[in-house]
Amino acid sequence: MVPKLTSTAVGTYLRDCWYVAGWAADLGTEPQQRVFLEEPIALFRDESGKANAVSGRCPHRFAPLGQGKVMEGALMCPYHGLRFDGTGACVHNPHPGGQLPENRLRVYPLAERHALLWIWMGDASSADPALIPDFSWLSNSRWEAVRGATLAEGHYELYSDNILDLSHANFVHPALVSAAFTEGDRKFWQDGETVHAEYIRLDDYLSEGIGGMLGRIGQKQDFYGWVVWHAPAVLYFDFRAGPPGTPREDCTLLPSIHAFTPETPDTTHYFWATARDFALGDAEFTAGMHAALEFAFEQEDMPLIRDSHRLMRGADFWDLQPLVLGGDGGGVRARRMLQRLITREKLPQAAE
Repeated sequence: MVPKLTSTAVGTYLRDCWYVAGWAADLGTEPQQRVFLEEPIALFRDESGKANAVSGRCPHRFAPLGQGKVMEGALMCPYHGLRFDGTGACVHNPHPGGQLPENRLRVYPLAERHALLWIWMGDASSADPALIPDFSWLSNSRWEAVRGATLAEGHYELYSDNILDLSHANFVHPALVSAAFTEGDRKFWQDGETVHAEYIRLDDYLSEGIGGMLGRIGQKQDFYGWVVWHAPAVLYFDFRAGPPGTPREDCTLLPSIHAFTPETPDTTHYFWATARDFALGDAEFTAGMHAALEFAFEQEDMPLIRDSHRLMRGADFWDLQPLVLGGDGGGVRARRMLQRLITREKLPQAAE
């Protein structure tokens, strides 16, 4: 189902950057219709298996191309059968005369990297795959990841706030964390255009959920949590725990990705994954881990963020004069950095 869109975009977005468009394995022989940054997008694979992203609106009668089929490597409109290839050109017209229209679909740079599809929504000439953050562990056989994708209600920056401020976990996810997020040491900083949030709690107990996953219920641990925000909304969470005194680099690591791609100002595509390097191949362990994390993200986080978004009633975040607490250092920095990047991106346009 295509969400109702206005005639012009109503949100403000950073465009010259990479957004996550989906899990690469989820794009098979059937195309997908998506909306990113209020723009309809069709994703499909051609005969060679290459993933492509083109405008999801047919130029004939504006049907959703992603709801069609791939025929001989081209995307066929479900309404009147025109076919378009990965360059945006119409390559087949099934109607009398068969004349090919000159109209071309807009093509969006799409990169397949780290088990993900990354889409560039801005100036195609600026799309540099080297700018994609390093999540190589997602495709490394040393790690086994559980993952998910869902469409969430709420502005995408609220979801970034949620990951950067881990103190919420003590109250929202009682099965997954302990008091470490509110009672531990916190540190927030910027490194170029990235924002970091760090939480450290030594010689304390983990939650039953995490303790059970690691086989350490009732055992004190040193805990380290480190979140890295990449503009506009792709976050890495480095969770480590080990017996007291264990060097940080030797603690058990559970790496995570949380990627938020705006659909509209009110809806967000949420892609997540958490990996482990133990109990590999254990299907029962994997199923339990996936169920616990999916419940935390989709049944605990998302309803609260949804309701917060509704209560904002479309108002600007800063216009509501939010109370700022000690754990908001990461979220505030990320919001201000994103606004600077958006303003900088718009400057050349204002000068024209």
